[in-house]
Amino acid sequence: MNVIIRGVAKDILESMVATGYANTQSEAIRLAIIDFGKGHLSEAELVNRKIDFINRQIKDGKMKLLNADQALGKYAKNLK
Repeated sequence: MNVIIRGVAKDILESMVATGYANTQSEAIRLAIIDFGKGHLSEAELVNRKIDFINRQIKDGKMKLLNADQALGKYAKNLK
């Protein structure tokens, strides 16, 4: 994804890098997105969105649901 940032937003990004809050402008953008999410989305909402995403992936066949023995693989015998 390419994003063109100008004006005040660009000045803020450059300042975040110059002052050491972030190593790159990309990292500064990630930090800003995470900060926004923490301020505007509850943890429960984020968890529910992730669960919904995983359930859609399983339903669409893009992700496989494993039982305990499959997940543990060769280590399953250690629990018995």
